[in-house]
Amino acid sequence: MSLLNEQIDVRSTEGGSPVRFTWRGRTFRVRRIIGDWPARPEAPGTSANRVRMLRVSAESDAGEPSIVDISRDAGADRWTMRRQWN
Repeated sequence: MSLLNEQIDVRSTEGGSPVRFTWRGRTFRVRRIIGDWPARPEAPGTSANRVRMLRVSAESDAGEPSIVDISRDAGADRWTMRRQWN
């Protein structure tokens, strides 16, 4: 497992579910959402309800599979790559 905490660009459905994301210049397709839970607040005063953690099964454009944890801060409308499971 690699702890990353890097901002990523995410394309999502109207309901907010991620479909594709770009990380370090590579594009990944989200194959399925494995888990979804509230993230712990990172700063004082941050609501755990607005930051969600998702574990997803993803596949790069080259066909490489990966399991990653990504989070969405709804208040800041920002997505972050948290962990990549090797």
